[in-house]
Amino acid sequence: MNTLSGSLPSLLAATVAFAIGTSVALRDRSRDDFVLFAVFCFNLGLFHLASFFRGFSNIELFGWAAQSISLVLPWTADRCFSTLIPVDERPRRRSWLQTGMLVVLLGAHATTLFVLLGRAPEDGLQLASREDFWNFSGWTPWDFISQGLNLYVVVGLLLVVRRVWRSAGRAEGTATAPRLRYLFFASLFAIVFGSPAITAIGPVVTAVYLYFVAQTLQRERLLELPELAARILTLGLLVMGVTALLAMLLLWVPRKTEGAVMLFLFNSAVAAFAVIVLLDPVRQEFESRVESWLFRDRAELRALLVQLRFKLLNVIDPDDMVSVVLDALRESNRVTTASVFLLDARGTSLTLSREIGETPLALPRLDVAKRRPLLERMRTQGAQLRDVLERERERAGRDAQAELQGCLETLAELRAALAVPIISIPEDEPEAPRELVGALFVNDERLLEPFSREEVELFESLASQAAITLQNSAVYEQRKERERLAALGEMAAGLAHEIRNPLGAIKGAVQVVEPGLVDADAMTKEFLGVIVEEVDRLNRVVVQFLSYSRPYRGETVRVDLTEVIKTTLRLLTPEQLERVQVDLGVFVPERGERAGGEVLANASSVGLSLEPHSPAVRGDPEALRQVLLNLVRNALEAISDETPPGRIWIELEHRVRGLPDCDAVALSVRDNGPGLSPATRDNLFVPFHTTKSGGTGLGLPISQRIVENHNGMIEVSNNPDGGANFTVLLPVDLGITSTSQ
Repeated sequence: MNTLSGSLPSLLAATVAFAIGTSVALRDRSRDDFVLFAVFCFNLGLFHLASFFRGFSNIELFGWAAQSISLVLPWTADRCFSTLIPVDERPRRRSWLQTGMLVVLLGAHATTLFVLLGRAPEDGLQLASREDFWNFSGWTPWDFISQGLNLYVVVGLLLVVRRVWRSAGRAEGTATAPRLRYLFFASLFAIVFGSPAITAIGPVVTAVYLYFVAQTLQRERLLELPELAARILTLGLLVMGVTALLAMLLLWVPRKTEGAVMLFLFNSAVAAFAVIVLLDPVRQEFESRVESWLFRDRAELRALLVQLRFKLLNVIDPDDMVSVVLDALRESNRVTTASVFLLDARGTSLTLSREIGETPLALPRLDVAKRRPLLERMRTQGAQLRDVLERERERAGRDAQAELQGCLETLAELRAALAVPIISIPEDEPEAPRELVGALFVNDERLLEPFSREEVELFESLASQAAITLQNSAVYEQRKERERLAALGEMAAGLAHEIRNPLGAIKGAVQVVEPGLVDADAMTKEFLGVIVEEVDRLNRVVVQFLSYSRPYRGETVRVDLTEVIKTTLRLLTPEQLERVQVDLGVFVPERGERAGGEVLANASSVGLSLEPHSPAVRGDPEALRQVLLNLVRNALEAISDETPPGRIWIELEHRVRGLPDCDAVALSVRDNGPGLSPATRDNLFVPFHTTKSGGTGLGLPISQRIVENHNGMIEVSNNPDGGANFTVLLPVDLGITSTSQ
């Protein structure tokens, strides 16, 4: 016969089961796995609660109730564990035989209650005791039925656990496989040693088992056995500490003296206040101590990440920042591969800045559009763990599965288990959308799930500091650029004063002398022409140099880009116009021919106008005309030696999300010339770099400066069928639409 002390572990198991089930259900009731696990916890909690009352009161009716509740355990366990295995392994249809058998057994067990109550002796209903378990002579037929029902429960739970083992074998090679194996062995251990009949440890095993499964569900990641042991040890130390505090405050209170009840309530309130205040710091202290004992390398990684944040406070250069981070991670012995990608100047892709690992990555660039599933999740949801994405994919719908699969494939190409976004948030606009300016990808290939949630949070803090470094670097570079341009402007003003006047004097002197040298020899006349020509060229260099260094002060007005095209083409000769063709895309010429479904027109004979409601831009029309004229002249020079004569296409179109944060109008100048060499493309916008014999090397840098002052950008590429393509992207002015002229 059970005593109170012998039944208290069942009360502990019931309390833990109800607490864990309630906490999991309240965490997210929209998830089926959480709800079904909570139902399983409540089922176990009711079973142990009935077992406690059976042992506490010695009323066999509670034993009958416990057995009735236990009959439902295989059914709730089957539905709970079906949500933990991969979708492909889950039963497609529930067996009506299983449900029907459960109903029959519950009905038969209820019938036995009435039979047993009718046969009950005067001192109450009595079933076979544990002492008579092996002495079958004292058993009734109903005792054999009771043991048969217990066997049904055990066999049913074993069949459920067997499915978990089979699913683990089919999921070999993924993080799901070891997770399911841990669940299998833990469940098997709980079935064997978790019975209330083993009064010393059975209910305690059940409580620990439910805590383990709850951790696996809530954290979305595999808990390795050492980590699980550390958490259980931490929980045990915390429970002992709270118990000691309560005992110290409550056990000394006298039971039968006057005012004992008020003193007990007062001390209970003091104990509750102390527990609430001390719970979090004491728990964190226990966790840090246990982790330093059992996981020294993790403690070292955490200390390293905290130190890195302070190191980055004194770093301003992005390359230095990347080097500091990756060098520290390499020395930590917790990271085998790591890479840092930073957003390029155009904002269309993340470019590999630096990496560590045995073999180089085959993915030096992450296109923002092609890698949108992963990069968008990083921008909006923060760091992404590979194992968490795998778990989400298992329970997601078909469309979401395709997106999650794309994320996992990108992580596989990067050889990363953790993707940490580097997010920039403007200080003056806290409500502005989060902008992804870089990403850190890390992995420890020796482990399936190398980083805990706490370590992920530290990586996110490191990435936040890296974002601040990038912002400070951008501000510093802008300030340096302004200071450089200011100094350049002052120098240019001095040069203009010191050079242009002598140039004018030289040219004037030549023009004065030239009429008197009518009879001079051809060489003298040629050299005089060279002097005038070179003076003019040097004067153009000075003028363009002044334009490049002068701060932009253009007034922004409504700009009709077709008008910009028309006025630019008027500056070309008829021979040059014959080589120019205009393709306005969604913009319509007044006359022209449709070829291949496109609106095309020859520039030498067309008058252009905008279609109603077409996108418009704001800017300085004179400056934009200068940009287009420079691009057209460069294209004309590129095709000047082509045989047959080359052609130029001016194209205008509306691009949705053509710029990182808005739609854009794209003005392209394309030719079918020889194209650009890699060396030329790398130096296109470097001042004074030119491939022309008489060029100044300032045309394209000036054009780039003008476009950037209009919050746009210039894209440069070679055409697949030959030639170069320069595209000016300008932001659409959403408040203005053009009208027909």
